[in-house]
Amino acid sequence: MKGLSTKILLLAMGLLLAAPFAAHAADPTQEAILQQLKALQQRVNELEGKLAAAHKTAQDAQKAAAEAYTTSGRSMKMSQEVAKAKDEQPSGLLSEAGKRLKIYGAVELEGSYMKTKPSQGPSFSDSDFSLATAEIFFEAAINKYTRGLLHLLYEQGGTDPINVDEAFILIGQTDDVPFYFLGGLMYPAIGLFETYMVSDPITQNVFETQAAAAEVGWAQNWFNVGLGVYNSAVHTTGDEPDSNLNTFYVRAQFDAPEGALGEQVDLNFGMAYTNNIAGGNLGDEVVDERVQDLVGGLSFMLNAQYKWLVFNAEYITALSEFEAGELAFTDSAAQPYAYNLELAFLPIEDWTFAVRYAGSGDLGDWEPEQQYGLGVSWDLLPDTTLSLEYLRGDFVNDDQQDLVTTKLAIAF
Repeated sequence: MKGLSTKILLLAMGLLLAAPFAAHAADPTQEAILQQLKALQQRVNELEGKLAAAHKTAQDAQKAAAEAYTTSGRSMKMSQEVAKAKDEQPSGLLSEAGKRLKIYGAVELEGSYMKTKPSQGPSFSDSDFSLATAEIFFEAAINKYTRGLLHLLYEQGGTDPINVDEAFILIGQTDDVPFYFLGGLMYPAIGLFETYMVSDPITQNVFETQAAAAEVGWAQNWFNVGLGVYNSAVHTTGDEPDSNLNTFYVRAQFDAPEGALGEQVDLNFGMAYTNNIAGGNLGDEVVDERVQDLVGGLSFMLNAQYKWLVFNAEYITALSEFEAGELAFTDSAAQPYAYNLELAFLPIEDWTFAVRYAGSGDLGDWEPEQQYGLGVSWDLLPDTTLSLEYLRGDFVNDDQQDLVTTKLAIAF
């Protein structure tokens, strides 16, 4: 930028020296020319300031995205973040088209060792390295009231090498327009699944939902609500041969703005209801994707922080029973539920210590009946996190499982 100023001033001086030769066309005074040079220098300084501010805004936006990722400790689902009111719209880089574009992502390498002790027979173990996650987000502020997001994700062991994990349009949810419309491929916020551990909680494994959906809501700093609808793969037997929109959800979230309850206090909690709890991962266990009647579900979530202590809690349950034979993991009627409790300690900068106690019911041997363990994460370099976790799982069939996982994650 300093080079730009020098070039402009040299050009102006050249014009000044050439002025006598152009006297026949114009006869400017030296004072007038000096005034023009001062005005030109002032304008250049203003442009330099604006460019520097734009560069800093872009850097801050990229840093915030990276910090959000490394803090969450898991792949971000940005459509679920819409369930939390934002104080301001995100900033980003200026694209050539003049639209505000933010690009960020992450890469995670995991190493794992698992030892399983069946109730009968010999124990066995398994260990491996895997590229657990490689993802990139493209988030564009089309105008003041419209945003779009495209999320590309690679997960080793998945059916597709790279897939579109999220792609949605968000209209509204600004300071002056709290109402919003959210539509596209997304993760309806039936549960938020926040964790400070490496492994996803049981609640997420069983009930996380991905769908092409449409949602309307109202969101501001303290409180937000949303109502959405989509067509689940799980239908009632009476629907055949039709396949129409059959699943809806409604949620309410209280989220205190940063610093509103004190500099060292943060609190958010909420609840959600859906008429079809099998619309999420649980639907993969529904035989032939057909049930006699859709089974509703209810979830509760809480996140509270005081100074360096954080408490996470989530509980999700079916509100009635699936009929015998409808779920692949049991021949009996079942009313699945799962919960996750975590306590995180952040006493030292760049270090996070966490403990988990989780469990489930009426899930057969699909997920542990009880799970507990601890983990530690260290931000050893900027946007670079190393984590280590141990979990013990006890299953309803008396199997036992010990899992040690380490993860190296970078965010950009």
